[in-house]
Amino acid sequence: MGIASTLGAVGAAALLTLGSAATATAAVSPAHNDDGVIWGTVVSGPDLKVRDEPSTSGRIVAELPRGSEDRVDCATRGTAVHGDSLWYWMTGVGGWVSAAYVDTHGWHVPSCTSKDPCPKWKDRDCHEPCAYSRH
Repeated sequence: MGIASTLGAVGAAALLTLGSAATATAAVSPAHNDDGVIWGTVVSGPDLKVRDEPSTSGRIVAELPRGSEDRVDCATRGTAVHGDSLWYWMTGVGGWVSAAYVDTHGWHVPSCTSKDPCPKWKDRDCHEPCAYSRH
């Protein structure tokens, strides 16, 4: 009986420790979909090219390293990459990236049809990057 009680106490302590570690890990990870914010994690490497339009022929305005996170504002259709024609508008870096290279952790990304975060990309005569882009 003494051994069972000791193992029970050790097991309970281990569960409490694991539970605390899981809580600490969750607190360190960025919040996903808090107040409607969706965070995307770059899963391609070494660097994901951020473009001024949702197309592989768009001008590169920035690059995001593998594992980095940025706010995903909305999605639109563009050039298919590995069979995926969705492109995400990344708010922090101010440009478009192929959805094939970004993990949104299961959150549904709304369409850009109701609000276009960068209407200049549709204007083929526009050679300036969209607002908020970094070089």
